[in-house]
Amino acid sequence: MDSLQLSALPYLTHTQKAALKKGNVQTVAELLLVSPQDLGRKCRISPLEAKSIFNTVCQNNAPQIRSLADVEDDQEQVCSTGDGHLDAALGGGLRTGMVWEVCGQSAAGKTQMALQLSLFVQVPVSLGGLLGSACYITISSKLPTGRILQIVDAHPQLSPELCGLENINTIKSPNIPILIHILSKILPDLITAKANDPDSKPVRLVVIDALAELFRSDDKTTTSTLVDRSQNIVEISTLLHSLASTYNLAILVLNEVSDVFGHGEQETGPGDLSYKQQSRWFGSADSVPGEGSKEAALGLVWANQINVRIMFSRTGRRRYLEDSLVHSKRRKTDGAHPIPDTEPDDGATLIRRMSVVFSSVAPPCSVDYIVTAAGVSVLADDEAPLAPEDSFFPSTQEEAREDAPASIASQVAPLDVGLAEHDAQSQTLDTTPPEDEEWENYWNTDDIPEEMYNSMV
Repeated sequence: MDSLQLSALPYLTHTQKAALKKGNVQTVAELLLVSPQDLGRKCRISPLEAKSIFNTVCQNNAPQIRSLADVEDDQEQVCSTGDGHLDAALGGGLRTGMVWEVCGQSAAGKTQMALQLSLFVQVPVSLGGLLGSACYITISSKLPTGRILQIVDAHPQLSPELCGLENINTIKSPNIPILIHILSKILPDLITAKANDPDSKPVRLVVIDALAELFRSDDKTTTSTLVDRSQNIVEISTLLHSLASTYNLAILVLNEVSDVFGHGEQETGPGDLSYKQQSRWFGSADSVPGEGSKEAALGLVWANQINVRIMFSRTGRRRYLEDSLVHSKRRKTDGAHPIPDTEPDDGATLIRRMSVVFSSVAPPCSVDYIVTAAGVSVLADDEAPLAPEDSFFPSTQEEAREDAPASIASQVAPLDVGLAEHDAQSQTLDTTPPEDEEWENYWNTDDIPEEMYNSMV
């Protein structure tokens, strides 16, 4: 019903159909996902006429009760990320029919995640994929095809026979009107053409990298600009949800983050919560120190439009990992695509943090991950770090004194070599050996006659 063309509905007049066509409202789903007020603005008609069209369509398209056997084919599908621990954190993987957001700092691994999913969506269903293709919409950057080929070559579950560049369609959208045109016209046409072509894979994933770049402006912020921005966000999200539900797609939107500044508590009425108090529940994560200093861009309006928010964070932490965990199945030797996140001097690997801020299919959680030649890989809890030999931490739990306070290692999950060493230097630790402590007490307590010193000279 939602995919019915409005031009084919017999109960709409010719004038009403012409107005809907002028506003580029083509299907019942597109009509029902906008309010009568927005419909009137898009179609350049009065609010009364827009409400009349809206009511007429709703009355003639009332939902019908169906049995579960009839809706079995409409169930959502799940695409694996290629990492079992990451799939578990996301509730099984990336589900279709939803709008997913991955936000984070620059170089946190957002694009790596998107590229990885663009490949795994092509994999057969029996191997965790959707046997489909991806549409990758870029805003200001270029699609890194070299990195895509590196992931194909390095990941143990991928191969050129299963996935490749031929099933990733890309288009650039430098501004908001072009993005709206892509989502409302170009993308539906591409999806329909792919679905009707037996020799091509249907589109199952749409990526936008990165949405917040469209809303950067040097203009002065006013009430008018904020209203326009909110309207654009709602229109874009409406198109995304329409695509996701109509064609059973997984929509992945990459977003940026902004700094959180503490300006004190805002004055609120009795029982009310300030925006700062509320935003920590939907805009940021706080599982490790420093993660809560960033929050997702585009504000509360955009947060209400997405089903899942995932935050990627750069922690500045490092761990000494086994070589098999850092390197891929086939190591690059030509130097064209060096394995990221590995320092050549000491071999410590950069650790990043992924947090599910909110989700309609999975509980909030946080895991550590690294970015290798094979893509994003979560560090399991049983992958113990390899501490340096001169570490002041006990190698086993039995070696630690039972009455000793919790070490820094127990306060950082998982063990962060760089951060722990830094904290150790900034804190006062009792590192005096027991023997030295006894001698120190001896010289402080025993009264030795001065004549003894004189006789020894």
